[in-house]
Amino acid sequence: MAVKKLPNPHMRTLETALSSVYGWAANPALKQVLQNVVSNKSQRLGLDEFTYCRMAAKSRGELHSVAEEIALGETSFFREPEQYRALRAMVLPELLERHNQDHKLKIWSAGCSSGEEPFSLAILLEELIPANETWRVEILAVDLRSRALLEASQGRYHPAQLQHLASPVREKFFLGHHGLDGTQVELDRRVRRNVKFRHANLYDPQLWQHLPGLFDLIVCSNVLMHMHHTAMQQTLNRIVQALVPGGYLMVGVAETGLFSHSKLKAARSLPSGFFVKPE
Repeated sequence: MAVKKLPNPHMRTLETALSSVYGWAANPALKQVLQNVVSNKSQRLGLDEFTYCRMAAKSRGELHSVAEEIALGETSFFREPEQYRALRAMVLPELLERHNQDHKLKIWSAGCSSGEEPFSLAILLEELIPANETWRVEILAVDLRSRALLEASQGRYHPAQLQHLASPVREKFFLGHHGLDGTQVELDRRVRRNVKFRHANLYDPQLWQHLPGLFDLIVCSNVLMHMHHTAMQQTLNRIVQALVPGGYLMVGVAETGLFSHSKLKAARSLPSGFFVKPE
């Protein structure tokens, strides 16, 4: 007869710590992932789950290790096709026209995972900016997971990850590369040169105190929806402050109706998920 597993009263302590430091909502999906992480990590360390939860909740380093393992990392190139069509046809051309004198553009990918999102933006700009013009394009890409950032910085992907890209884009911007783990493709360095990766927790106030200026476009897709209400509102307030007047915020389509802000207006001429900060 199987021994019934006792409830772990310290799991709630760990959930509270994650909520306090990272702003995450303890929804059922997160609870299940967290349980799996706790089981695996406690076994590796030779601890019972009760002891591990108490230790992780008190240790900032171990708490971060847990956070990295439960952070959601689903992504792909041009993940929301309708949104990226709007970026290509309307948003980015408008921003380029706005900066036709200084030739400077600042974009932030907040929650970049393994790099597909910021590199998608860089590809669009590479196609839109005339070859005879010199622009200073800065794309800041941040994420909580060190492993994802390492993958992103290498700019290498398995061909299956590019299956939804149009053939001309694949042929123009990706080069074959034979790595130790099998065939890979490598993103052209001219696209990667404008993307700077940085390890960061979006709920950490210090991140926002050290941003490199204001941004013309912030993409924060499918990140806010995993935060509790207070964290979501605080992060949204900080995003608004980090946008230039007239700047755009793009969030995930599923997040569009989850929040509102007095200094953000839905961009009616654009697909769901676009907001603009009035000038």
